[in-house]
Amino acid sequence: MSTQIIKMKLMKTTITFLLFALSLNISCKAQCNSELEQYSHGFENIKSNSFSFLDNALNDVRIIGYGEDTHGTAEFTILAKELMQYLAEKQEFKILIIETGFGEGQYLNDYIQGKNSDLKTIMNERNSTWRYRTEEFYLLMNWLRDYNQNNTDKIHLYGCEMQYVVSDVNKIIEYLKTVDSTYKIDGFKKQNIFQLFDESEKTDYFIEYAKLKNLFIDNYETFKNKTSERAFNLAYHQVEILGQFVTTINQNVEQRKSDFRDLYMAENIEWILNFHGHQSKALYWAHNAHIGDWVSNGNIDVAGHQLRRMYGNSYFNIATDFGKGEFIAFPFDANKTNDWNFKTFKYDKVLKNTFTYCLKQMGKPNTFVNLRKAKTNQGLKTYLEKDLTTMSGAGARVRNSETETNDIGKAFDGIIYLDKTSKINWTE
Repeated sequence: MSTQIIKMKLMKTTITFLLFALSLNISCKAQCNSELEQYSHGFENIKSNSFSFLDNALNDVRIIGYGEDTHGTAEFTILAKELMQYLAEKQEFKILIIETGFGEGQYLNDYIQGKNSDLKTIMNERNSTWRYRTEEFYLLMNWLRDYNQNNTDKIHLYGCEMQYVVSDVNKIIEYLKTVDSTYKIDGFKKQNIFQLFDESEKTDYFIEYAKLKNLFIDNYETFKNKTSERAFNLAYHQVEILGQFVTTINQNVEQRKSDFRDLYMAENIEWILNFHGHQSKALYWAHNAHIGDWVSNGNIDVAGHQLRRMYGNSYFNIATDFGKGEFIAFPFDANKTNDWNFKTFKYDKVLKNTFTYCLKQMGKPNTFVNLRKAKTNQGLKTYLEKDLTTMSGAGARVRNSETETNDIGKAFDGIIYLDKTSKINWTE
């Protein structure tokens, strides 16, 4: 091989390497914008007194959507507790809405109102969600209970879900006993929208829901007089939750069930705020996927986008992202392999060519970025409304890629980056 050919090959290799390095640099710069730091606020500890950066950001805000990047991270529940404490003490937010069944939320609310003192039994017998059987969630519940014992203006807790209805059925049964009704609910033995229902079961469930609804309508005066208007309205909405369940199980495409789930989450949040009056303010805590003002559940808008349509800028949604740490989730392919055993996943570093890395550079070591305010700058608006790449989180299952690219900057009003996280701690 001639010297000239060798030189040409070396030059080609060098050019290829330089182009690759240039593309990485361009990619990194595309994910970062130094001007964004003007709208960032670093904080060290996840404590209620760390959230002073929200003092002037929530004028005329009625609902804060708080999204967690994974369900299996301890710090995201700790953050929910500290954020709720800040909002209750400084911003007059007195409603916490979580990603659990409406009826399940009522049992949790009984605990924080002092009507039931056995949280362990509630979690074991009335709760369908694994992510709340943690030491961090117990800490939140006990803080809410203590707050209510020491304040006249109570915090109320609700679930906004309808995918599990066992607790709704039980709450309706309890209400019927208080009004001396002998009516027996027939059906709803299967209480998860993702179970298989044959056509006769779907019909039976609809008939039972219709009978139950008519029972409440026909006996409105009697039931109201034996309890109260407010108690009746709450119980009647739990009947409507069964109607949402019936509508959803009649969808023959699995994706449509997820779509209806999000639509009903938003409708239930709207009902909760109406139930508490036009001055009520709520913190709505769920996964990033349900909080964002985007379409990520197929063809139907997720709950966050529905809330934006309902409340406009009175809905302020905050995403979360994290750097290094462990979290618990099911394997990505669990639905194919049927391996529904929890596993611990870990990130040891943040990739440089990501938006997560940009947030990390602003952190002290954690950071909040007011994306809504940043988007008043036209240049930053253009940058933020393009697709951005973050380190992947997890819902119930881990993602199948180390990073994910979407319009997170467009879909959210703010983002909180936590530099180091740890997996949830199960209760005994």
